[in-house]
Amino acid sequence: MKNMTAETISIQTAYTTAFEYISNPLNQKEWAINFIKDIWETNDGFVANTPLGEMPIKFESDIKTGVIDIYLGNEKKPIPTRLIENGEGCAYIFALQKPTNMPEEMWEKEGIPGLIEELELLKTILEK
Repeated sequence: MKNMTAETISIQTAYTTAFEYISNPLNQKEWAINFIKDIWETNDGFVANTPLGEMPIKFESDIKTGVIDIYLGNEKKPIPTRLIENGEGCAYIFALQKPTNMPEEMWEKEGIPGLIEELELLKTILEK
């Protein structure tokens, strides 16, 4: 049973450009299409509309280290992601843990492939 996956994608765009785009929560709905249906800013932060319903979403990021941690709902632990400079481009690493109530078959057939699809879309957007 695989409860976590870490997927990496190489992106041929400037590190700063990629970091600014990925670390902006409002951009999630453009590339995280399998999970973020919409996202908006409120006085208290950001709210995401997901297949699990509406929930707060918060990003903690640091351009020097490339850390872009995503806090979803009331989770205390983030979804860890990291952007790394790689020559004239960068690599984006996204570590995703299987939700507790998600059946293993759904994780294998939809969860992991969905993340890979989203990262490929992110690459397409940033390489334009």
